[in-house]
Amino acid sequence: MAFLNQIGKTVNAVYENVQNVAANIGRAALHSLAPDDFEYYLCSLELLDSTGNTKGFMFFTVMPNNITESKTQIASISKTNKGISVLFNSTFVPRDISIQGTFGRKIRLLIGVKEPQDVSKIPFFGGNLGLNVEGDSVIKTGYGLVKMMKSIVDESFKVDKNGNACILIFNNYAFNTHYVVEVMQSSFSQNVENNMLWYYNLEMKAVAPASAVKMQNQDGDKRYFERVAANAIAKGIGDLLNDISRQTGGLPIISGTL
Repeated sequence: MAFLNQIGKTVNAVYENVQNVAANIGRAALHSLAPDDFEYYLCSLELLDSTGNTKGFMFFTVMPNNITESKTQIASISKTNKGISVLFNSTFVPRDISIQGTFGRKIRLLIGVKEPQDVSKIPFFGGNLGLNVEGDSVIKTGYGLVKMMKSIVDESFKVDKNGNACILIFNNYAFNTHYVVEVMQSSFSQNVENNMLWYYNLEMKAVAPASAVKMQNQDGDKRYFERVAANAIAKGIGDLLNDISRQTGGLPIISGTL
């Protein structure tokens, strides 16, 4: 009887996770149709070469604990005999962006990411798991994701094979902002109270809107849907494995990516 109860709970877990995947993709669709009306809690870093090809890409599997975006308007105000004169610049004004957070300790399945350089992968998770999505499928711990972030940041200050500067883009779908950024300061920390839990802090300067960059793949909505759908599937797989593991008395195996 206990065995049948476990099967029933596992079937319910499968059903609930399928519903969560559908809801996740649905929220992404609403955001794509009306990005200023429906937020989607996701952000990413994308590294491009000078020709617009993706060299590295990562989702933030856990949203940062804090995201701050600030802008100081370029304007000059002076008092004249007949009134007040305001001179301003109507071109893009650089923004200061700071993010702080951690990716946790869990092992996570990621679909559609791209390592900025050749690194060792667990063989049976290298590739794309048969999904038609740009990028690779990998498993990483929170430590592995911090190292991936650090690698993308470091590569953004190197030249590509053509001898030109690389381009780093920060996408914040939660606030519908997408910028070309330069990382002005980065730090990674750990303390004895949070062993095996790495915290990151990135201070970035937005120097242009992402729309100013010509990418090789101009079908942005299609690529966005592919990535969100793939990561929703990855989250569903991770949640399902965790539910099955709990029902069978095992330990959690893999966590989802969103």
